Amino acid sequence: MSSNKNIIPFPNRFDHQKEKYIQIRDEIESLLFKYASDSQDLWAVSLAAGRFSAMNLEKMDGKQKALEFFECCIDTQNQKNIK
Repeated sequence: MSSNKNIIPFPNRFDHQKEKYIQIRDEIESLLFKYASDSQDLWAVSLAAGRFSAMNLEKMDGKQKALEFFECCIDTQNQKNIK
């Protein structure tokens, strides 16, 4: 029987993807908040970002999954009491 103690584990692809998505999310949110602040119009920036997201998610994943994503975002905001 061989021992697995000398085997170097490969990075978990899911963890790598998760880190990548978190980094992208944080960078995009920073850009959007900066743009909203510079233009002094959070409403317009939010509408534009939401439109971009809704249209592309629906194309990629379908209407139901897109709506589930937005519901999850709203639930997260409510649970975290993010203002």
